[in-house]
Amino acid sequence: DLWGVLMPKDHPLAREEVIRPQQLRHEPLLISHQRLAQGQLLQWLGCDVTDLDIAVTYNLVYNAARMVEEGVGLALTLDKLVHTGADSPLCFRPLEPRMEVGLDIVWKKYQTLSKAAQLFLEQLQKTFSAL
Repeated sequence: DLWGVLMPKDHPLAREEVIRPQQLRHEPLLISHQRLAQGQLLQWLGCDVTDLDIAVTYNLVYNAARMVEEGVGLALTLDKLVHTGADSPLCFRPLEPRMEVGLDIVWKKYQTLSKAAQLFLEQLQKTFSAL
């Protein structure tokens, strides 16, 4: 998954293809509470949390999107979590340098799985062993 900035389509940064750390230093930001705590975004931004204008930390991106629409600030979020199509007032611009998040799938080793869950797990294992 790709990190980027969710913003109103009429925001000056919406004209940019990608968003760089220095472009966000003086913008009010909405940042995932979890990601802020883990420090990944701060590392990408290359500054201390006290150097940023963090307007809101959020747990649900839907709420962050509503706040962006209301002009509270720009939300740092993953792509494709919020509708940004032609009929949306919002747009998404990826971060540069790129910041991506991987996905982990875990299960209990000796757990008894339903038939459907077992088939799903076997298909996942086949798919990823071929990579």
